[in-house]
Amino acid sequence: MRQIKPPALSIISVGGFFLTVYVDVLFVVNFFITYLILLFTKVLNRKDAKTYRLLLAAFIGGLYSLVIFADKLHFLVTALGKIAVSALIVFIAFGFGRASLYFKNLLIFYFTNMIFLGVILAVWLIFRPDGIVVHNDSVYFDISAKVLLISAFFAYVISVAIVKIYNRTVSKNEIYSITIFKDAQEWHMFAFLDSGNKLKEPFSDYPVIIVDKDKLSADTDRVIPFNTVGGGGILNAFRPDKIIISFGNNRIETDKVYIALSTVDSKDFSAIINPEILKL
Repeated sequence: MRQIKPPALSIISVGGFFLTVYVDVLFVVNFFITYLILLFTKVLNRKDAKTYRLLLAAFIGGLYSLVIFADKLHFLVTALGKIAVSALIVFIAFGFGRASLYFKNLLIFYFTNMIFLGVILAVWLIFRPDGIVVHNDSVYFDISAKVLLISAFFAYVISVAIVKIYNRTVSKNEIYSITIFKDAQEWHMFAFLDSGNKLKEPFSDYPVIIVDKDKLSADTDRVIPFNTVGGGGILNAFRPDKIIISFGNNRIETDKVYIALSTVDSKDFSAIINPEILKL
């Protein structure tokens, strides 16, 4: 049995011995880890999310970590309870929108959790922790908060690096066929899906497709401001009657988009797509 002296902590009985767990440390560590997982989910899903929503969702994750003391809250420690809490965290962080998009976010969140757990376990093996304890179906690693936070940080860095490498590898295949319709006219061209294109029309918040101005001729009635590392400016734009994007056996048709005219310097494509369009 471990000797317990500090008063500002909680004690749980596990496997016939007592384990000292600091409630404040447990909350802060799990808040931080949940926030990193949500950030990685955002990167992997290429989805914008407000910082305050991520922080609020991470706060829920930190609170849920205290379930390790909840012997009477049986539902929370069941598989169904854990699914319910994770569903709430994803809802708070990214909203609901369409059912298909929400469940996609949820699956990515679970996948991200598995990646983090795998990386953190690998780091923990290097540090050789004294022990791992399971209580109320929750895992508590009996190591210092410093080691755990460092492990989580490295997990985030490694995970983001993996995503960036993956994005660069598959980007060569992210060429789409696009058709733009406006006033009985239509234009066909190839477009590149650029994860860096976050441009949106400021009033409607509709995503923007940047099209080479030499590839189509249409009247513009809107200006869209933009900022880049090299500076900023405005692009002349218009809202099409509709667009059709084709990739593989998939097909997207929408009018909730704006077409901005600019110079697209590429021999392989004539337009640049905002990834948000694929989620409409």
